[in-house]
Amino acid sequence: MTETLVSTVVEQVPRHRFIPDRIWDGTEPVDRTQTPDRWWQLVDADTAVVTQIDEGRVGGMGVPTSSSSAPSVVAAMLDALDVQPGQQVLEIGTGTGWNAALLCELVGDADRVTTIEVDPVVAAQARKALGAAGYEVRVVVGDGAEGFPALAPYDRIIATCAVWEVPHAWLTQVRDGGIIVTPWSPQRFGPHGALARLQVRDGAAEGRFLQEAAFMWLRSQRWSGGPPHDLEADPEETRMVDGGQELLADTTVMLPLTLMVPHWNYGLRSSADGLVMWLSATDSPSWARVYPDRVE
Repeated sequence: MTETLVSTVVEQVPRHRFIPDRIWDGTEPVDRTQTPDRWWQLVDADTAVVTQIDEGRVGGMGVPTSSSSAPSVVAAMLDALDVQPGQQVLEIGTGTGWNAALLCELVGDADRVTTIEVDPVVAAQARKALGAAGYEVRVVVGDGAEGFPALAPYDRIIATCAVWEVPHAWLTQVRDGGIIVTPWSPQRFGPHGALARLQVRDGAAEGRFLQEAAFMWLRSQRWSGGPPHDLEADPEETRMVDGGQELLADTTVMLPLTLMVPHWNYGLRSSADGLVMWLSATDSPSWARVYPDRVE
């Protein structure tokens, strides 16, 4: 599959046909009927579009739970997948359905594409959008971590959600020599990750990281916890250190660091003193809080 062909297909299948009328710009809703110019501005940009927050619940914290990936990222993933006409493909994470439509164009037969979505509302919306666009794709509601064994083996599996552990079911449902493309992160709580391209042989996967990739998590692997300690607890020691919270935003540092030092986690929380970065060991009770002007 050539990059030119993938780019052509991405251009020929317009993303806006799969984007719902209500999307989000940060935590602010953007409605196509009320603010059409802003809606189109977000949808036409080469950025991810948030299409659901808080799993559709009212009164949540505004956490994005479904989206349409940036077109350039979608193209890079499809290029890495190297899907060929007539191949059997499984997509993990249907989302809006746009990626499934692109797979149909590349495979040449909608019946050879299966996509699985954990959220039944999101799946129904995608099924409707795909049908309206002329793609009779098989949309399955279920946990993507389990794959879809009924139609295995697959030549290709592509995930549109991040994992920290490639599910064993994916390995067993790919033909020998088949390819898995998935966002991967060494920690379930951090935003940093990379796009992995894996080839499966004899039930084992091996491959390389291709580029940075920050995706929403496969829900069954999503970390739902918070700081393992009380942010208001008294520290045993306080000292000044160089550096700051901007380190968390530097993927070139954080990704290799988490690979080299696996037994820790971190995050950001608001407090009376401003934004607090917390760090904690996962194999001991050690922890730290980092403020802009002090560490505890």
